[in-house]
Amino acid sequence: MAETAFTAAEAAFVLREPVRQVKKALDAGPVQAKLVHKAGGAVRAVEWTDLVYLYAVRTLREELTPKARHAFYRALRNAPVEAAGEIRFGHLSIAIGEFTAELETRTHELAALAEDVEFRADGDPILKESGVEVHRIAALLGGGMTPEEIREDYPSLTLAAISTAKAYAKAHPKPGRPYPGVSVKRALRGAGLEALDAVLDDE
Repeated sequence: MAETAFTAAEAAFVLREPVRQVKKALDAGPVQAKLVHKAGGAVRAVEWTDLVYLYAVRTLREELTPKARHAFYRALRNAPVEAAGEIRFGHLSIAIGEFTAELETRTHELAALAEDVEFRADGDPILKESGVEVHRIAALLGGGMTPEEIREDYPSLTLAAISTAKAYAKAHPKPGRPYPGVSVKRALRGAGLEALDAVLDDE
């Protein structure tokens, strides 16, 4: 795979783990994270080899001692991972073909999310076709609204688009102030302002 830097959130998406677990792994080592500049400032990021290591170690779990993990990581860093079927270190060897194949699939899923997203002039990602902010939809889901309820307030959205927004926002968290966890229309209805809600529907 071409060299790519994955933020902790992107790595968490690929590894199917909470981002806090990935950050904890980066703190513990031996992965050598680097700083990359994203919207909102510099963040830690890892390379493809690091992803392979993190995925392999989580799959093998207790089969590798801390010392063996460090040796495995050093061997990975010194091997052409894309071409290697197995990594040898000391008296041990680990077949990594299945690990890299699965990670290739998952990183393609991550890249595919971007195909349904474009950016406004201010850099905020929006869903193509509808123009609705990705993180706004993710915030509504986080606030407890169901996809069906969101579609009531944003009829231009499909269930697939809502799913894309959720996944994209997970892999690319919003810097700065978050969007509210309830839509304007739902908030108005909750406040008993159904008449104003009807006006908004006519706009």
